[in-house]
Amino acid sequence: MTYLSRLTEIIDISYKLFCNKVWDGDISIINAATMQLQLGLIIKTIGKQFEFSKDDRFEILLETPQNVNITTKSMTGHARCDIKLQFYEKSTLQYTAYIELKYLKKTENEAVTDNRFSVYKDLENLEQYSIIDNNTICYEIISTDNLNYSRSETISGINIGNGVQSMKMIKYRNKTIKLDKTYTFNWDLKENRNFAFLKIRL
Repeated sequence: MTYLSRLTEIIDISYKLFCNKVWDGDISIINAATMQLQLGLIIKTIGKQFEFSKDDRFEILLETPQNVNITTKSMTGHARCDIKLQFYEKSTLQYTAYIELKYLKKTENEAVTDNRFSVYKDLENLEQYSIIDNNTICYEIISTDNLNYSRSETISGINIGNGVQSMKMIKYRNKTIKLDKTYTFNWDLKENRNFAFLKIRL
């Protein structure tokens, strides 16, 4: 099993467990920090199961500094990746995964358009991470207690609804994001549950 396939499995399994534990009430998500903590704990536990020999070493890092070209989110060229996963064989790094997290909380005065634009800002940064080296995969994972985000609704030219394809260029408040690729927003929903989740692989 390659290190790429191991990281992919770790993330996919952890994401599914995370979604179901939130839906079933086993864990509670109230902000971005609790999302990072709870998902990070699941990833750490699952990741260790994919160390198949004494030479394998799985690592999870939080809030890792990253140098990037100037982006809409990282105007100084310095970013912090929410979750970074690494697989080593002995002391040699084999593969890396970068994960940006987004929690869109339902509030009375929520900035709906700002939140949707922030999803694109994370994608822009992730595209920067993806060119660090060839042995890299990147994900954006979003959770929200506002199901309106998963519905196909365009506000101020921005739509992140279920089944919608991202735009390569998006402008908002005199800021412009240019993406190299397009992405499809395939939300995960469960009947009678007020949480929706989205996992985007770059």
